[in-house]
Amino acid sequence: TVKNHEIIAMQTLRTSAWAGLFAVWIAMSAQAQSPINAPGAMQPSTGTGVFHPMFIYRHLDDNPTNNEQSVNEYIALIQVAYGVSSKFSLQFDAPLIYRDINLSPSGSDDEFDIGDMTLLAKYRLFQDDSAPTNTMRFSVIGGLQIPGQIDYVTDSSNDAWDPIIGGVFSTVQGRHGFNASALWEFYTGDASETNSDSLRYDLSYLFRMSPTEYTAESSGALYAVLELNGNYGTNGENQLFLSPGIMYEGRTFTVDGTVMIPVWQDLKYRADVEIVVGAGLRLSF
Repeated sequence: TVKNHEIIAMQTLRTSAWAGLFAVWIAMSAQAQSPINAPGAMQPSTGTGVFHPMFIYRHLDDNPTNNEQSVNEYIALIQVAYGVSSKFSLQFDAPLIYRDINLSPSGSDDEFDIGDMTLLAKYRLFQDDSAPTNTMRFSVIGGLQIPGQIDYVTDSSNDAWDPIIGGVFSTVQGRHGFNASALWEFYTGDASETNSDSLRYDLSYLFRMSPTEYTAESSGALYAVLELNGNYGTNGENQLFLSPGIMYEGRTFTVDGTVMIPVWQDLKYRADVEIVVGAGLRLSF
């Protein structure tokens, strides 16, 4: 009857609305609960990308290998990620760096150039979306560090084309997000105590402060972020940072900010990092 057709149409419309809402919840919750300073297992959808310029200030202490007393670095880090397929994505990072150097016993110098770049490929091996705001994912990562003119990445190599391999696990459970990643970089340059293979390791926790629950009217979400970011070199160097941050994500953009505070540094060939402050904008395209 007409009445039955109307009931079926309303049920179909309601189901479609819930399906659309489910998709929005998954996209917003999963993508937002990726960390600021480390990789996550989330990635752009097929045929879409994320443009993420990040502006960073770093202050470094005196360098034990030269006469640099301290260095102020101003960095524009450009990150571009693109979803090639539902499971495979590419990301390219390129930092532009201006360095203001205080020399010993007196004097100053400056540099402006491009730093070490990275090209990474991510392939998702596992995904389980058990609820609208619950997901577990694991991806493997492979790539290459491309040498720049200024050392930027806090690792133990900066003058060679170095392969990178690793993995990342991410889970979102309602308002809580967790990420863990490890990336091994194989140093391929000349043998030296100052350069070596390195392990980058990261842990993060994100909490969605608002909204407490997504609805059809939800247009954004605010997150508190806490990360542990470390780097170990096989030459014995090690760094560990505690990195609180904040993130707001809309449907097509994300604004994030972070402070990286050193909690452990055992460096022989590089300057200690005193503090790092960063702010970024992610735009979907």
